[in-house]
Amino acid sequence: MIMFNFAFNSFSEAILMESQNGQSHGIYVWSVLLIVFLCIFMTFFFYKNKIKKITKKFK
Repeated sequence: MIMFNFAFNSFSEAILMESQNGQSHGIYVWSVLLIVFLCIFMTFFFYKNKIKKITKKFK
């Protein structure tokens, strides 16, 4: 039984994500994913520092 059945046969197919009509939309998908992960990382980093500052005030 195969647990992972990927739709891409190669790394270049995953990067390009070419559709049936020949249009490549992979750059848009990967850029949106990058922006989302960067925003999540920056949010956690910002609030981690903010919590540290608040805890220093109480000590």
